[in-house]
Amino acid sequence: MQEQNIEEAIRKILKEELNSGSQSDSDNSDTQPTGLGNGIFETVDEAIAAAKQAQEIYADKPMDFRKKVIQAIKDGFGPKIHYIAQATRDETGMGTVEAKETKLKNALYNTAGPEILQPDVETGDGGMVMYEYTPFGVIGGVGPSTNPGETVINNSIMMLAGGNVLFFGAHPGAKNITRWMIEHLNEFVYKATGIRNLVVSLATPSIESVQQMMHHPDVDMLAVTGGPAVVHQALISGKKAIGAGAGNPPAMVDDTANLDLAAHDIITSCGFDNNILCTAEKEVVVQEDVKDQLIEKMQQDGAFLLKDQSKIDEIAHMTIQENGAPDRKFVGKDATFILDEAGVSYTGHPTVVIFEAKKDHPLVTTEMLMPLLPIVSCPTFERVLKTAVEVEGGNHHTASIHSENIPHINKAAHRMNTSIFVANGPTFAATGVGDNGYWSGDAALTIATPTGEGTTTAKTFTRRRRFNCPEGFSLRSWEV
Repeated sequence: MQEQNIEEAIRKILKEELNSGSQSDSDNSDTQPTGLGNGIFETVDEAIAAAKQAQEIYADKPMDFRKKVIQAIKDGFGPKIHYIAQATRDETGMGTVEAKETKLKNALYNTAGPEILQPDVETGDGGMVMYEYTPFGVIGGVGPSTNPGETVINNSIMMLAGGNVLFFGAHPGAKNITRWMIEHLNEFVYKATGIRNLVVSLATPSIESVQQMMHHPDVDMLAVTGGPAVVHQALISGKKAIGAGAGNPPAMVDDTANLDLAAHDIITSCGFDNNILCTAEKEVVVQEDVKDQLIEKMQQDGAFLLKDQSKIDEIAHMTIQENGAPDRKFVGKDATFILDEAGVSYTGHPTVVIFEAKKDHPLVTTEMLMPLLPIVSCPTFERVLKTAVEVEGGNHHTASIHSENIPHINKAAHRMNTSIFVANGPTFAATGVGDNGYWSGDAALTIATPTGEGTTTAKTFTRRRRFNCPEGFSLRSWEV
């Protein structure tokens, strides 16, 4: 009888311990603030306070917990790709549904997670030195209207993989789809793990709220994907900042290039999502002796050749505002929409408008984010390269070359000094998107050119910490 009582007492204690542990995990989640629900709050202070509380819980979770969070994001958004693409197109009016589906899949399935955060270890007679990648804490992010859903997915996976949480400042031009993305991301993660507010945002985004977030004392790091003005604000905030700035990518073509491949790659990539990718080819600089052949092959690949100089100038006047910025009415619009607005007759459904221009033409020197592709010709490769450097504008963002001459490729890659350089391929390959669906590297939606990190990964959003143990942990030798 006594043994039976002891056994029952042990069972009771074990049951209470298990229930206590289970309740403790639940309390971590249930006591977290809910705001308006699923990561959406009224004010910056409320949102960041909730994110900070979530990060204090998240930072102590094992790596397997991070993997569960990211898998929940993938499983949740996977069946909703078409809806997100269509909703983004409907709200922003930019790009194409098909291209957005491709970009979303790339962000969801090609963004590397915690698996790339393996420690670096060195051992020797002086013991062990280990470097590990650890969280910053609360990251303040700003997204663009051109890739809103993709940026939420890509940034969230990278930053959460690093053990951080994210306050995401939505672009007002894509606030509805951004809020939908963040609400559903929180729903997926909470159902899978019981934790809330790993990604937070505001019910009503504004420029003022972004500025407040950038200077908030509980924001440890900034990651900004947008125009030069908002990147500048991040850089002068006094915080660690990752800035993805402007670009004006030239595509160089020399007289050794495979012109069939060059024409296909350039037109396909330039026309992809109506050119709103910052990496997309914005102008072509070609050697004169192959220019006419290249133009002919581009037409065969779906481009419309505009020869009327007055119409070219009219399109420039129509699409560039007095302040020198592209008119948002035409950003990301179909080539046919631009031609119709300019009163240009055409047949079929051209995807890109091509035309010859001088290197100082405003459609060459301005990052248009439209399927307009000026072609600048030069007599020699040396002039092609020099001109490409000039029209890229010192952004150091993206450039490409089509050539079978290895020294030309090497020299161009060195001289352009861009975060991304592509040889004999479409520049969208540098974002992880592959022609015909092939994998082309880790997804890269935040390309940090002004701050120098280039294509970002989970490592970008971590501290590299050093740990020394001089007493030992070198298994090859031992000296007392």
